[in-house]
Amino acid sequence: MENKVEKNHGNQDDSYEYAFESVPVDKRRSLSRLTLVLAGYPIALSNFVIGGSVGVNMSFSDALVAIFAGNAILIAVVIAMGILAFKTGLSTTFLSKRAFGKSGSHIFAVLLALSAITWTSVNGDIFARMIKATFGWWPLPVAITAILVIFMWLYSALKGFKGLETISKFGVPAALVLTVYSVYKVWSTSNGFESVFSYVPTSTISFTAATAAVVGGWIYGATITPDVCRFAKRKIHVVIAGSVAFSIGCLGFQIAGMLVAISTGIGDFTAAMGALGLLFLAFLAAFFCLWTTQDKDIYAGSLALQNIINDTKYSGKIKHKHNALVIASIAAIFAALGIYSYIMPIIQFLAILIPPVPGIVIAQELIVKRSKEDRQVSVTSIIAWLVGGVLSFISLQTGLLIPPLVGIISAGLSYILLEKLMYKNVTIMSTKIDENGIQQQN
Repeated sequence: MENKVEKNHGNQDDSYEYAFESVPVDKRRSLSRLTLVLAGYPIALSNFVIGGSVGVNMSFSDALVAIFAGNAILIAVVIAMGILAFKTGLSTTFLSKRAFGKSGSHIFAVLLALSAITWTSVNGDIFARMIKATFGWWPLPVAITAILVIFMWLYSALKGFKGLETISKFGVPAALVLTVYSVYKVWSTSNGFESVFSYVPTSTISFTAATAAVVGGWIYGATITPDVCRFAKRKIHVVIAGSVAFSIGCLGFQIAGMLVAISTGIGDFTAAMGALGLLFLAFLAAFFCLWTTQDKDIYAGSLALQNIINDTKYSGKIKHKHNALVIASIAAIFAALGIYSYIMPIIQFLAILIPPVPGIVIAQELIVKRSKEDRQVSVTSIIAWLVGGVLSFISLQTGLLIPPLVGIISAGLSYILLEKLMYKNVTIMSTKIDENGIQQQN
């Protein structure tokens, strides 16, 4: 198992979450613990919304195919990135150094930290509004409530993997039970799902748009799963844990949202539950769904900051809990300012720039295999990243294919091609002809 580190920080304890080095073998987790924590990522309120949006705008069969196709892509990314994390023991951003170089990976680290802040602040704002809507007696304004909610999520993130595991032990089973019961209540309240199979939407979206929503909504979560998968003991554990976690969290919850949406004619899961008088049940489901996801966003944001700090004089001096506090505090400020009203451009921006990264990282580890971690910047990676981002943007604007998938594949292929051309040119330049006309390789 590879255990190469950028700097020698000695034997780290859990206070740094092994941010600078490979997770030691004796600190790896069992399959059950890995699956439990990994499942906390996709068990999220947004998957109900995605499933509902797809469901009300397509026939049942078309929506089902779109959801399965989108999740197949996500699970493939989770497994590929997870196996790389298992082999190296490195976090997402430190893994990216091998393709982008020291300074080059900082750009990706900033994007991951920004994504963590964005999603945490948005969901904090949403959940605060849900609290006000569910409990009419709640005395605090939305802004203050959002801050309290985010710092509640911070509590488990501060404790690292152990904290994530503790919340997942309660949150994941509770979210699953409440979701199944919610779907059952909708089924019983709306006289079953008889109308589901014959549902005809009043407005439609294309298969491309539907799969783009599924993949785009969770490509960030799939990309940062190495932060958990680096704790795996075996490669097969990554495959099993990744498949099970995202099949339940993404696929299962999106289908639940789709069924509820088609049955009620309301695309928003919470609104549909409210219309049926089941708002408190929806609140409980949201409570556990959001906590098991947002503490991991804060955790991932902290690790992303460590990648940047690692190349400064403060390397090894700032603990994980301090970075987590920074991420949560910024998110709390944004939530209090009502970021929800201004978030769409940021989300679209991140949805275009993040997908090319796993394509490049996977290509680096499986095909190229020439590490760039000793360089400041890998020019070929940056160019491939831009190519993937531009083609993903074109795909989004034209409605052609699936933008995140276009970004992943085009960036990966561009990186492989550029590396081959670069390596070939370097090889030619290093070849000299001796006096007898015989080529000698330096």
